[in-house]
Amino acid sequence: MYLDHFGLLEAPFSIAPDPRYLYMSERHREALAHLLYGLGSDGAFILLTGDVGTGKTTVSRCLLEQVPDDTNLALVLNPKLNSVELLQVICDELCITYEKSDLSVKSLVDHINRYLLSAHAQGKKTVVLIEEAQNLDLDVLEQLRLLTNLETNERKLLQVILLGQPEFLEVLDRPELSQLSQRITARFHLTPLKLNEVEEYVSHRLAVAGCRRPVFAQGVIKQLYNYSCGVPRLINVICDRALLGCYVQNRYQVDKLTLVSAAREVLGDNKAAAIRSKTKSRIYRWFAMIAIVILFAVAINYFFDIKLKQVSIVNLVINKIDSQKEQQVAIAPLKDDSLKKDQIESVQIENEVKITEDIPAFNKQAEVQAFIKWPDSNQRLRSNLQSYQFLFASWELNYNILSDATPCFYARTQGLSCLHEQSNIQALWQLNRPAVLTLYDDLNKQQYITLIGLTETSAKIVIGGKVQIIPLEQLKFYWKGEFSLLWRMPPGYQGSIKPGNTGKAVLWLSERMGEINQNPRNDQHSYYDKEMVEQVKAFQLHQGLNNDGVVGVKTLIHINRIIGLKAPLLETG
Repeated sequence: MYLDHFGLLEAPFSIAPDPRYLYMSERHREALAHLLYGLGSDGAFILLTGDVGTGKTTVSRCLLEQVPDDTNLALVLNPKLNSVELLQVICDELCITYEKSDLSVKSLVDHINRYLLSAHAQGKKTVVLIEEAQNLDLDVLEQLRLLTNLETNERKLLQVILLGQPEFLEVLDRPELSQLSQRITARFHLTPLKLNEVEEYVSHRLAVAGCRRPVFAQGVIKQLYNYSCGVPRLINVICDRALLGCYVQNRYQVDKLTLVSAAREVLGDNKAAAIRSKTKSRIYRWFAMIAIVILFAVAINYFFDIKLKQVSIVNLVINKIDSQKEQQVAIAPLKDDSLKKDQIESVQIENEVKITEDIPAFNKQAEVQAFIKWPDSNQRLRSNLQSYQFLFASWELNYNILSDATPCFYARTQGLSCLHEQSNIQALWQLNRPAVLTLYDDLNKQQYITLIGLTETSAKIVIGGKVQIIPLEQLKFYWKGEFSLLWRMPPGYQGSIKPGNTGKAVLWLSERMGEINQNPRNDQHSYYDKEMVEQVKAFQLHQGLNNDGVVGVKTLIHINRIIGLKAPLLETG
């Protein structure tokens, strides 16, 4: 309903477990890493627990996208089944044929065992993923354990992934399930998002949905965190209702009153009021503590002020003696000027060191290394945002996704435009601009870097906020050719300039061709005529471009570089 109102391509806060919208917080990355580790190991059971709405299902969907081709998967969404029904669901999911007239546990287990042996002979793994595992009966859990008994000397023939709520941990602690609990080789508990992660979560989902403007006013995210307690599902529902409220009011930004109203509709008046009251009491406690600290500081100041007054007479005498000594020293010539000079230089050096420490990391010298050092999970989840921040910094611009919307939208407000390309190292050499590159790490997950330097053998990159110099072969190994860079548009630019076009962009092109050829035309006009086409073709041929006379982004970038238009270049040293 509100998509056109906010300029969105799709609903950003749907509660469907779409992996595209998965915001990989530090905990979500760890959860996925544990699941992938368990999937690659030879263990029988893998466990993921978490509170309602923390993103267990979404993480599992992300896992399913990375399941190897040699893995057969059975997905059990409704675990409220008895042993026979569960075995039937597994058979149906794995396309195992069985006699409908003989639905005994033994018959179904025999069919599954034969299937597992056949899959193993073909070099395939078999995995059963069960959601809402806290609803499984004890006898069903025991049946699952017995299914995993089938094994070779090297590994289990069946792996079971269990997703459940925190109470499932209490079930597994029962003595009768000790054998199953001991077979869990990877387990992880997913917790809600922190305050700073809620801000990044909301921004991430809006960006994926195509947001082109800041939607939430300053201070609203803190309220959202208080009402949702960092639970992603609650964040989605409250934000969705808040956007609808803005649409009804014909407004374009969610303020505090709109968010409070949305939270009351989602949580109910009583629960929302309780959270609001709890938040207020916490604020009052903070104010009380601050007031106590201020009073304490005033008391100390008053006490020391009295002490200072008591010794003021003594200080007057001491100051008088000191002033007399200074006069005597001033009369005598300085005998150790070199020592004073060294002291001054020492202070200057210390100040310079302090200033150097404040310089952003990408301006510091980096050491050459053999392999890419991937950032830790906390930094990796922000690699996209950080990469664009460094890209804009190279253009002497300060980019903030919360206030400046998406990178390309912000670029246009600064007279720049984005070029998204799928190409190779040679293209980066030709364009000679810092660029954001999409790499695929060892887990085949997208990671973003800023390329700021390039030589014949190495690349200088910024990843996770730190500079690294890596061999060019390392870059090629993890890079599939995707990159984005910024370039400055000419006046009136609406797209590629083609023969026969008119307007300000053509006039600009005519003037630039005159500068480049050092032969300005006396009859410059805003019509892309045959003579200018020939000039452009000659220029394109000289620059190693496709000389078709069509002035696209690459041709414009080369023109801007030749005429000396201010723009950052790739480091080559």
